[in-house]
Amino acid sequence: MTYLKCKSCGHYNELKSEFLTFCAECGKKLSANYADWKLKNPEGTFEQFQQETGIKPKKERTNHLGLLQQRYLAWVGRRGVIITIILVIGLAAVAGGYIGKKVVFNLIYPKINKAWLYSSWETAKIGRQTIEISTPMHLGVNDKPLAPEIAQFVEYAKSYRNRVEEGMQVEVNMYSYRANVSNDLEVAGAAAATEMKKNQEISDLQYKTDTLTQNGMSALLQEGSFIYKNGIRLAFSNLLMVNGQHRWEVVIRYREDDTVALATAHRIIKSIDVK
Repeated sequence: MTYLKCKSCGHYNELKSEFLTFCAECGKKLSANYADWKLKNPEGTFEQFQQETGIKPKKERTNHLGLLQQRYLAWVGRRGVIITIILVIGLAAVAGGYIGKKVVFNLIYPKINKAWLYSSWETAKIGRQTIEISTPMHLGVNDKPLAPEIAQFVEYAKSYRNRVEEGMQVEVNMYSYRANVSNDLEVAGAAAATEMKKNQEISDLQYKTDTLTQNGMSALLQEGSFIYKNGIRLAFSNLLMVNGQHRWEVVIRYREDDTVALATAHRIIKSIDVK
């Protein structure tokens, strides 16, 4: 494995993606990054950049954890550590009530990395009636069975989303309804709100709805907040678009007290383009 060393703090950043632009430790821009290198080497590949710029430390990086801790980290990996911490704090939540529960959710929903606002974003093209969206994280396929009462009206469905532990959830859903099914924008907005109200994990739902033009078509933007599992208040932005028998839904969730996440959500929405 190769690394990019941060000149500001000396941290070694694992070079496994061309989107590595900012130091994971201090958040400052790396002096050597693929985007800048590509401008000078337009014909170059990421593999060439790794070979020319990447560093292979001659000895293991200094770690302040004890030997037993190092072995534990190697055994369970990052996700295992997160799960272990959540379980430990979860026990505190049982004993400590609301305060303990809030600590758990603050861990699960951290504030997002400020570097996201200044880094290169990934653009995904989703579905047959393609929706294009740019996000600071990777979106993967999230297809799941539709409820029987809905599936009978849907001809085609596609869903994408990111991982939970990044501090922001982004989900993109696309539906193509059968020719004899009414597909109205206002009805779509009401259905989205009703679905949230029916969710037993959500309470104290507050939101407003604005009508706007997105990519030349009418759209609804629902923005507000709710308390999730009686532990943390999350904000959300739901963008709904309808064209003929096709419906697109973009759902973004993040901590309400995270102003960087709010700016990121608005940038994501502005990037949306339906082909």
